[in-house]
Amino acid sequence: MDFSKAIEMIRKSNKILIVSHYDCDGLCSAKILSTALKKENKEISVRIAKELSKKIIEDIEEKFEKENFDLMIFSDLGSSNLSLLPNKDIIIFDHHMPEKIELPENIVQINPIVENMELCGAGVCYLFASKINNNQELIDYAIVGAIGDNQAEIGENRKIVLEAEKIKRLKIEKGLRLFGHINRPLHYSLTYSKLLPLKDCSEVVQFISDLKINLNHSGKIKSYYDLSKEEKERLFLGIIKERIRNNLDPTNIFSDIYLLTKQPRELMDALEFSTILNAFGRLEKFDEALKLLDGNLEKLEEVMTIYKRKLATYLSWTTENINNFQQTKNILFINAGEKIDENMIGTITSIIINSCTNKKIVVGLAWAADGVKISARSRMPEVDLNEVMNKVCEKLGGKGGGHKEAAGGKIEKGKEEKFIKLFAEEIKETIFN
Repeated sequence: MDFSKAIEMIRKSNKILIVSHYDCDGLCSAKILSTALKKENKEISVRIAKELSKKIIEDIEEKFEKENFDLMIFSDLGSSNLSLLPNKDIIIFDHHMPEKIELPENIVQINPIVENMELCGAGVCYLFASKINNNQELIDYAIVGAIGDNQAEIGENRKIVLEAEKIKRLKIEKGLRLFGHINRPLHYSLTYSKLLPLKDCSEVVQFISDLKINLNHSGKIKSYYDLSKEEKERLFLGIIKERIRNNLDPTNIFSDIYLLTKQPRELMDALEFSTILNAFGRLEKFDEALKLLDGNLEKLEEVMTIYKRKLATYLSWTTENINNFQQTKNILFINAGEKIDENMIGTITSIIINSCTNKKIVVGLAWAADGVKISARSRMPEVDLNEVMNKVCEKLGGKGGGHKEAAGGKIEKGKEEKFIKLFAEEIKETIFN
């Protein structure tokens, strides 16, 4: 990727407006850009956006003109909305499928897709930051952004992972396939991991106790990270034996743990870090998220408590009604209306496809202030959700796009049933052609 034109534009600018997406990758992109550009003595303002609608673009342009900015940078968004962007000096650092129009002369676009490469938005921003100065410490956020987008071991992201290991800002360990290695009590992590065929926390606690593992650690309950090497080995063996006794695959219990060696304990597990940032984004705690990325952990516990409560409520409603949703042989449609917050329908969709259904595609629909937010996830290699979502939403006067395995869209309220019918037909046609 050639950053020369982008660097030239930035060198000539003094006051820069950064507009970035509200998910983990977008927040990490904003952190990388703002930190790197402040080092260059640029005056920076950051705007976090859920999407780039015509109204949001108008608001951004108004701010740009009113506050006399020289340059506008879009990170982790922008490529899909080229025709909407204002006639200002613009740089785009994005990894989503570009809109199929001729690139306007006022826009410099850095997008790995154009060069048949795969790299997350934060990764693009990090490579740029590494070209203008020594910004090695910002590699942490490229790693977290890649993990947030499930891309850490894919394409150019892998090179950044290897670089982070080389400069000792990242350590990858083999460990149990569970969530919350560092900050969640061990018995909770195991209960929700499905590694053990046990019913509840009390049974898991007894299982741990039978392995002669003391959960007490300096007055607190141990996490997986707090276990000694010997305790981990006893735990591994115990889980393997328990799975064999219950005719479960004893081999599929391990995964890589990405540890950010220079981050505080609360943010050290890159997977936990990505989940935290997504939570802040979904709750629209944008200022708090940026402060967190600057090292202020004051709001961390409060925000995560609110997020977990909301997530549990939405997940409970979804699982209770899962048999009532429209479905085809391969697709489950969660038509939630006002029952699920538009910002969290993507999270619910991801959880459902990974743990609550055998369907290969899950599509969530939730009401938004300006229409219906759609989020889809796929486990069908032959289906490109980006193409399908874009095609179906455009037929209904909306807009859609994203990635092959995960895409989103927006349509008018009242068109949900038409969307479901058209989407199902498009998937069927894709499979049989």
